Amino acid sequence: MQLSRNILQQVLEIAAEKEEAGFEEKEIAHLFGDEYDLVFHLDYLNEKGFIAGEFTPGAYAAFAILPEPIHFIRGKITLEGRQYLQGLQQSSEAAAKSQEGS
Repeated sequence: MQLSRNILQQVLEIAAEKEEAGFEEKEIAHLFGDEYDLVFHLDYLNEKGFIAGEFTPGAYAAFAILPEPIHFIRGKITLEGRQYLQGLQQSSEAAAKSQEGS
């Protein structure tokens, strides 16, 4: 599985819109091909401190053999997540401008 910068940015944009209320799986599920892809990306954001995520049975379970699958419940963007999102947005804008100039 490979992290998608575009998906990370979209998740953080949704999280930023939701502010303190946080976001749930149903609000971001359309961005992912399957549950494993969703958990993979959200676990990454959680591990890096970009979101405060709640998982069941617990974070990092996607990388271990467990009797039950892991699920994302809800999350909130953190200050670090807002800063990371700003960097993603700025680099996306810069890439778009360089393509226009080509």
